[in-house]
Amino acid sequence: MKKVILLIILLVTVSTTFGQKIKTQQKKINHFVEAATKEYDLNKDQVKELVEFRTEMVQSYLDLNKAVKEGLSKENRKVKSQEISKTFNTKFIKLVGKSYKEIAPFLAKMREELKNI
Repeated sequence: MKKVILLIILLVTVSTTFGQKIKTQQKKINHFVEAATKEYDLNKDQVKELVEFRTEMVQSYLDLNKAVKEGLSKENRKVKSQEISKTFNTKFIKLVGKSYKEIAPFLAKMREELKNI
């Protein structure tokens, strides 16, 4: 009986933890998309596209962190991280129709803001 109760408590704790991580990441995605929409006057189709590839980027980083915990080397982590960033930045540049130099200040501002969410 004690084992069953402990197992239930463990499952509830794990479920709550994962649920909070997902909610936090979704808040960060939403914050980024809202800020980009205001900054670059995006239409509904552009917002939808941005949500999709921003979510893909976040999921890729979560998968990368999991791989690191499973033994991925720091060198490979850096390479994969750069690939994820490059893919996102390329799509974002195409979406907003600006150069990287033009969007870099916005991305830097978002990095700082997202740390506090």
